Order: sequence, then C-alpha cells, then structure tokens
Amino acid sequence: MALTLVTLLGSQAISFVLAAATICALSAWLTVHFLYKAECSVAGRRGRWLAGTAIVAGVGVWTTHFMAMLGYRTDIVLGYDLVTTLLSGLIAILAVGTPLGLSALPAARSARALLGGVAGLGIGAMHITGMLSLDGCTQTQSLATNGLACAVGATLMALTRALPARKPSYAVACPLIVAAVCGTHFTSLAGTVVEGRLASDASSNIQMALSVLTAAGAAVLIIGAFIALAATRRFEAQEATHLTVLATALQNMSNGLLKISSDQVIELYNQRLCRMLRLEPETMTVGMSLERFVTEMGAANGWDAERVARSLDTHRLWLRSDRESRAEHHFDDGRILSVSCQPVRDGAILTVDDVTWDRLAEKEISHLAYHDPLTGLANRRALSERMLASHADGAPFALLLIDLDRFKSVNDTFGHAVGDKLLIAVADRLRHLLDGGFIARHGGDELALLVAGGVSEAEALADRIVQAVERPHTLDSMTVVVGCSIGICSRRDSTGPDDLMQRADIALDEAKRRGRGRAISYQPGMIEALAERGQLDNALRSALAQGQFHLLYQPILSLADDSIVAFEALIRWTHPTRGLVSPAEFIPLAEENGCIVPIGQWVLEQACREAAGWPADQHVAVNVSAVQLRSPHILAHVTGALARSGLPPHRLEIELTETALVEDGRQVAHTLAALRTFGIRIAMDDFGTGYSSLAHLRDLPLDRIKIDRSFVASALEDKHSLAVIRAVAQMGRDMNVLTLAEGVENSDQLALLRTIGCDAVQGYFIGRPAPPPRSGAEPAWVHAA
Repeated sequence: MALTLVTLLGSQAISFVLAAATICALSAWLTVHFLYKAECSVAGRRGRWLAGTAIVAGVGVWTTHFMAMLGYRTDIVLGYDLVTTLLSGLIAILAVGTPLGLSALPAARSARALLGGVAGLGIGAMHITGMLSLDGCTQTQSLATNGLACAVGATLMALTRALPARKPSYAVACPLIVAAVCGTHFTSLAGTVVEGRLASDASSNIQMALSVLTAAGAAVLIIGAFIALAATRRFEAQEATHLTVLATALQNMSNGLLKISSDQVIELYNQRLCRMLRLEPETMTVGMSLERFVTEMGAANGWDAERVARSLDTHRLWLRSDRESRAEHHFDDGRILSVSCQPVRDGAILTVDDVTWDRLAEKEISHLAYHDPLTGLANRRALSERMLASHADGAPFALLLIDLDRFKSVNDTFGHAVGDKLLIAVADRLRHLLDGGFIARHGGDELALLVAGGVSEAEALADRIVQAVERPHTLDSMTVVVGCSIGICSRRDSTGPDDLMQRADIALDEAKRRGRGRAISYQPGMIEALAERGQLDNALRSALAQGQFHLLYQPILSLADDSIVAFEALIRWTHPTRGLVSPAEFIPLAEENGCIVPIGQWVLEQACREAAGWPADQHVAVNVSAVQLRSPHILAHVTGALARSGLPPHRLEIELTETALVEDGRQVAHTLAALRTFGIRIAMDDFGTGYSSLAHLRDLPLDRIKIDRSFVASALEDKHSLAVIRAVAQMGRDMNVLTLAEGVENSDQLALLRTIGCDAVQGYFIGRPAPPPRSGAEPAWVHAA
C-alpha cells in the first residue's frame, strides 16, 4: 500500500492537483449554497435552484477529474476520446448533480443521506467513465480499488447530506464534498496502471495546451456560476426589499390578517390581528394549531368553554367551505369585528376589520332616519311603517292625531326655543300617559299616537290627553298654557294606512272647527262632507267674479221716535245649482280660505253705494270679520268705498264681534281708533256671548252695543236673560253708548225692551231682510201693531 501511494504521488503533477482541488472547493461551495437556496425557496421557485445544483455539482466533479488527469503521468502521451469525455460529463450531471439536487426536497435526513450516497456513487461512475476516455495508452484498473473509491465517495456524500437542513455549514460540508470527489478520484487512480509512449517536447507542449484549455473551460464554468449567483443575489436583494415593504404593509394595515393552512395550522398573521383580538404577542406563533389559536383568543376575551367550542366549529366550517364566508362577532366589551374568510388553494385567509364605530354610526343614522331629533319620538317615516305593519297584523287599533292649540302664539311670543321646549314637555307627558302605545311627531306641532283597541278606548285616552296637555307647563322661569285638538280614526273605519291618516286628519279638522280643545272621532259621512266643502270652496272663489252675491237689508228701529234709523246689510249667495247658500255656511269658509277680504270689500262698496240714495237720517251697518280687521288693507277698503259712493262717514256703521278682539286685540283696537277718527260708527255685535269682557266696553271706541238675540228670545221666561239685558242697557246709558236688541219676534218682546230702555231694536217683527228699501216705505212693525 505504501508503495502504491508513493507511486501515485510520483505520477501526479502537484500544480494540477492543487488546481483540481481549488476547482473542486469552489464548486463544492457553490453546490452547498445552491442546495441551501433550493431548501429555502418556495415551491414555485425551487426548480431553478435544483437545476443549478445539478449543473454546478456535475461540472465541478467533471472539471476536477480532468484537471487532475492533465497532471497525471506527464511522462507519457495521453489522448482523450471526445465522445467518452463528453459522456463522462453527462454522467457527472445526471449521476452526481441530479440526486444531489433532489436531496433538497425530502425533509427526512435519512432520505437526504441516501440521495447523497447515490451522488457519491455517481462520482465513481463519472471517474471510471472519464478514465475510459484515455486514448493512445493501455490501462489496468483494480475492481476492488474502484469499489473502495465508490464507497469513499458514497460515504462522504451521505455524511454531507445528513447535516441539518436549512443550516448551511460551509466549513463542514465543503471539505466533505472535496474529500468525496478527490478521495474517489485518487483512490481509484491508486489501483490503476497506465502504460504508453514516452512524451517528447512536442507532446509536452500539447499536454500544456490541453491543461490551459481545460483550466480555461473550468474557469469559465465557475466564473459563470459565480456571475449567475451574483445576479441571483441581486434579485434576492430586490425580493427581500419587496418582502420588507410587504411585511411593513402587512404589519401596518388597518385590518387583521390570518393565514390558516388546509391542515389547520397558522402560517401567517400580523400584529393588528393580535391587538384586535386582545392577544399578547408572545401567545401567537407561526405553526400553532387553529385549536390553540381559538383557545388563546377565548382566554384573552373571557369566553367560556362552550363559546370557544362554537368559535372553533365556525372556523372549521369556514375552512371546509369553497366560497367566501362573512360574519360579525360581537364582543362583551362592545367591540364588533367583521370577519371575512376567503378560501385559497392550500387553506384560507381571514381578514378581520374593527367595524365598531361604523356600526355605531349606522345605528345613529338609523335612529335619525326613524326618530325626531328634537323630541326623541318616532318620525313620520316610522309612523308610516308602523301603521302598515299594524294593518297587516289585523289586530284592532286606532290612530290619534294631535294638534297643539295656541302653539303658534307661544312661538311668536316667547321664541322658537321655548316652543321647542314645550314640544319636548308635551312629548314627555304623552310618554308617561301612554302605556304600550306608539308615539310619533307627525310634523310641526302635530303628534300621532297608535293605540291598541277600539274607538271607545281611543276616545277615553284622548280625553285624558286633552286634560294632561292643558295643565300648565313650567319651562325654565316661565309658565305656558296650551291645549290640543285630537282627531281619532280606528282601523275598522279605514282601508289602509293612507286612508287611516286622511280620516284622522278630517276628524282633527272637525275638532278645530268645533272650538278646539276636544277630541272628535271620525264618523261616516265626514269625508263626503269634506268633499262637498271642497266643492263649495271652489265655487266660493269664483262666486264674486260671476256676480252671485247680493245684499239684503234688515231695518233697525229707534224706540225713541219709532223711526227706521238704519239698515243692516246682509250678504246672500245664490248658487247656480245649489240655490241659496246660508251665510252661516259660507262665511266661515270664506274666512278660512281668505276670500272674506275681497268679499268684504265688495260688501262695503255695494252697501255704501246703495245707502248713498237713502234719506240723510238713515245709516247702513256692515259686518266686518276678524280676518278683514287683521288685513292691512281694511282702512283703504273702507275709505275707498266711502269716497267712491259719496256716503258721509257718519252714515256708515262697522259691526264686529268680540272674537275679533280676543284674537288680536291690539291691532283691532288701533284699526277701530283710526276708523272712528274718520267719523265712522263702531258697533259690537252679539254682546254677551263668546269672550265678553267689560274691559272691551271701557277700552274700545264703541258707538253701539248689540245685545244678542239669545237673551231677547228667553227674556220673558228667564230672569237671568232679563237681568243681562237690563244690565247692558244700564251700562250703555251710564257710558253714553247706544244699545240695540236683536231678534225681536213679537210685540211682547218689543214692549219689554221699551220698558227696559233699549235705544233700538231689530228682528223679524220689525222687518225681514229685503232688497234695498225705497224712500218713504213704512216699516213692517207698523202693520204688525
């Protein structure tokens, strides 16, 4: 053995051996590096590293062999067969590089060691094939030595691949590979005998050229591999930069991210997820099981075992689904997390968003959409939907429509801020009064209630509401008193929500017309009466232009000398189809729709024009409504009528009711004072009814008081009515204001009024309303007497 080793050393050129060893070491380093990259790469990029490992390892072994062979037996002429040489290179790539590259795939160290051993045997196969490529000489190889060489290569390569995966140890792996390649080569050469023709100087030059070419080829391969490695590292640096950016974005994204593999293992997560789920960073690790993750999440949020189990089942159900799943999880502390699970090829990605503030905002928006922001009551939209649902339910219920009386005067007097507080106070009273009902603000000062039961229950509740609202409201430092009118309609009297609202509104209007402060239930025929009223309203608007009005005059008798001193102008309307329409029917309607102002102007013009032809000692009395007195044009209408007719102002008497004084006393008093300045007479009609006040007699510039017909009709039988007439007549005498009694129907009433001392009388016994009187005509009472 010692002789063989000496012979081997003598047959080798040390320079070529060192060059071969250097090439082998460089290729070994590249091979180890490529293997590490192949082990660390993802599946899509692993192929190129495996191919690179096979080529670098194969070419490195082949180059090491032939570089060493160029320094072997330089004393004889050695030639190389091109085909066999190339075949040995292919064997090096396939038998050495391929199994070595494939050893990066299995996770088990035993499998990697086995593939490394196969690569070691490939080194022996490549060496033997390379030796067979020698030409121009004879050689004898030892089978035992070649077997030992293959065993050396297989053992050392197996040890190399048995090292721990993904932890490249160049200091250990590279020497083992060099030892495997060189050990196989030189062990085999130790048992090989080569004989040939002695080399001449020329042949030495040829050997030198071959060595330079081989070294150059090897250098090109190695340099190319290093260039490829440098380019790869550049790409990897760029990829690492991109990964850093992605990692930064992942950790700073606004939602939580969780990647779960198909075998229920956590593969990826970000810190936002930990913060959302109240998880401590040390409790989360890549590779933890889904069950442990859910358990940690439950422990961090105080869940019991049952809740943890439900959550785990839900996550597993998401993983089994082939479509996106979405859910919202409500935590005990009020947080709301929206979870989206998107299935991917090897598992699922969970995206978690904190939607707490979004849901609170949506809840607030929904509340505003269905509630009045001032009172907190439901709004009109909520009322409509509730009525629709109640109608669909079929249970009996009723709608109460409430309108606050005198609310506008509160706003005008105290301001809208007090009005708002009043609405809130009324809403609070309704809440305390109503048990189990539904309250809504329908608009402005109008409220609506839905209550279960029939009309009788609704009417009883409405009476309590009227009483409750009428109680004084203390708002800050002031006390406000208002009332309310209520319209009621039950489900049985309607066909749907819209019809129910319409009929309740009709009942509310009827309650207002009857004097406010009361509740009226819808009755059959009300809607027909409203339609007829609407038709009458339309006809009234065109009646003046079509000349359908005319005036009748009722005489006024002076009891001092039994002479007719005046006539009261009374308007009549003759409709083309309806015939004569009562003033009690169309005058209130004209006051509502505003037609009373132009109609009143026409009455003034007509009455003054016709009175201008009467005797100079007779005047005309014209009724003026409260709406006319509030009109800014009343003075112009009165003075214009007098000027155009030529009637002296003292022959015109304006009659008004006390209601006009109550509604707007200051403005009316100012208007009356201005009229009286012109010399026009002022009379108060229907005294003793409505809002009678002695202050009116004291403060207003009155020329006449007209005692209402209701007192005259009952004076002979009712001592109270008689007392009222006597009191008014006496006050008139004391205040120097004339008195006139209305409604005289017979001689007994006339005689009584004479005895009491009234200044004048009026009624059917004196004369019925008739067309303009002719000069010199006798009054009807003369014939009746």
